Amino acid sequence: MPANPAIPSSPLAILRGPFRDVANYLSGGGNFPRAQERIWINPTRLTRIYTRNPAETPDYKRRHSGMVLAGDWDQCTEPLDQSWKIAACLAHFRDGVPWHETGVYDRMQEMIDTRGPFDSCTSMADIIARYKKIDALYSEIRENGFRDETVYKLGTPRLPEGVFVHLDRNGHPIFGAIGNHRLGIARALGLTRIPAQLGVVHPGAIDTNALAKWRSAKA
Repeated sequence: MPANPAIPSSPLAILRGPFRDVANYLSGGGNFPRAQERIWINPTRLTRIYTRNPAETPDYKRRHSGMVLAGDWDQCTEPLDQSWKIAACLAHFRDGVPWHETGVYDRMQEMIDTRGPFDSCTSMADIIARYKKIDALYSEIRENGFRDETVYKLGTPRLPEGVFVHLDRNGHPIFGAIGNHRLGIARALGLTRIPAQLGVVHPGAIDTNALAKWRSAKA
C-alpha cells in the first residue's frame, strides 16, 4: 500500500482557508471543495469511520477541511460501530441505558488517565457534567431539530463546527471522527438529513464530480 501523504501546513492558520479556496479554484473551479464547506448527509447511511491513529494515519482535523489529497488514507476506516461515543449515545438515547452503564464514563476516565485532559475533562465530575450537556443537546435537537449553523463567506456555505465528513475515492462519505455525539444523537433520532462540515476529499471524488451530490439539500 502506498504511503499516505504528509499533511500540508500553513505558517498562519488564519490563512489556511482563503489560500486553500484560491488554490482549489485555480485547480478545478467549482468542482473543487472549499474550506469548512457545508455539505448534507444522511446519518443513517454512514457506515464507516476514519481511523484516527497519528502513528499510522494522517490525523486530519478541522483545519484540513477542503484539502484534496491522494493516497490510501481513505482505505483507513473501520465500521462506524467502532466509535465508542456513538455506541454510548445509541445505548443511552435509543435504548434508555444510563450513561454510567454504557461504559462511556469509564472510557473517558481511561483516556484522561493515559493522555491527560480529554474532551475538556480532567475528572469524573467533569465527565458527568459533560454528559449532562449532551442530554441537554439531545433534548434541544429532539424538540427543535438539528440546527443548521451555516454561515456564508465569499459566496460559499460554510459550517465552522459540526459533524466532520471526508469523501473517499468513489465519492462516498466517511465519518471523520469529529462530532461523535451529534452524529450519535442524529442516528438515535432517526434523522435522515443533517448539515456537516466537509473534511478531506480524495481526487477520485473530484474526477466524478461527486461533491455536487453532497452539496445538494436533497442528498
